[in-house]
Amino acid sequence: MEHEGGEFNVNQIEDVRRLWKLCKVFLLTIPYWMCYSQMVFNLFLLQGLHLHVRFDHFNECLSNNISDEIKSKGASANLCDHLPFIDYTDKKGTPPIPPASLAAFNAIFIVLFLPLIQKCYRFLSKKGIEALTWRRLWLGMLLASLALSAAGLLEYFRRKNIAECGLFRQVIGITHYDASPGISVLWQIPQYCLVGASEVFFVVTGIEYAYFESPINMQGIVMGLLWLARGIGNLIGIALLYRFQYSENILSSSKYLDCDRFDWYFFILAIFMLIFSFIFICISKCCDLSLDSVIVETHQKRNNSEPESASATPQLARRRGVRPVNFESSVE
Repeated sequence: MEHEGGEFNVNQIEDVRRLWKLCKVFLLTIPYWMCYSQMVFNLFLLQGLHLHVRFDHFNECLSNNISDEIKSKGASANLCDHLPFIDYTDKKGTPPIPPASLAAFNAIFIVLFLPLIQKCYRFLSKKGIEALTWRRLWLGMLLASLALSAAGLLEYFRRKNIAECGLFRQVIGITHYDASPGISVLWQIPQYCLVGASEVFFVVTGIEYAYFESPINMQGIVMGLLWLARGIGNLIGIALLYRFQYSENILSSSKYLDCDRFDWYFFILAIFMLIFSFIFICISKCCDLSLDSVIVETHQKRNNSEPESASATPQLARRRGVRPVNFESSVE
């Protein structure tokens, strides 16, 4: 084993350097996980509970019983006032659409989009455009910002519809919810699909990057650090709800999204994610985080074209138990 005057060999020193570099990348993923937890696990679901979950009675409106002041203010009106409501709790109609079931579109979109994007990577590679790691992560952040913007727009029109037509009192399970009478819960499908696209670019790329860049004897630690960063982001997301004093209204089915401007909250998160995506690029360039590479495609291409003794990276060479070979010098 080669040593540089100390008790640790060169590979061990390189492994520690790789681990430190990965830790810096994981720290940069925390803001994304913060917004991701808001989208998938908290606010999207709660927003769906206050949208129309049935296919019928979309044309009912109590505009004659609403003051002109509230109508003129629209989405900015104080919806905590005693607005007229359409009581649908005792009526029979089409079965309700469970708002939680719309999260299936997220998973379906990932399953369908992931093989397609892999083909797009190969096509772009043939055209001389490489799907570099930082580009894929950055695109995932942009799509997350778009998903939050879509949720904010939906929330804006939900409030505007309530200000014009009153509330629609519905029952989901055994709980009453005051919903928008004219905005269907199916309008959440685009934002769930955008979240799925964001996962394809950011989450999948992050896992691939962590696997291929992690030292062979520290893979368990690296994956644990990756999910630790996700957990920290989730905790920060929950703390934000308490900081903006939304937690009390979330627990109240009749007041949630009516007394508070959650459309602003969605837009603030979207702007934050957009700004941080550019900060992420600057930090990755300045700190040399090895994000200017193609993760899976490069490894597969080189593994197929090179003999078994060669490897695309020193890390893969150590996995194979062979001595790393400098690919560029071997080509020359």
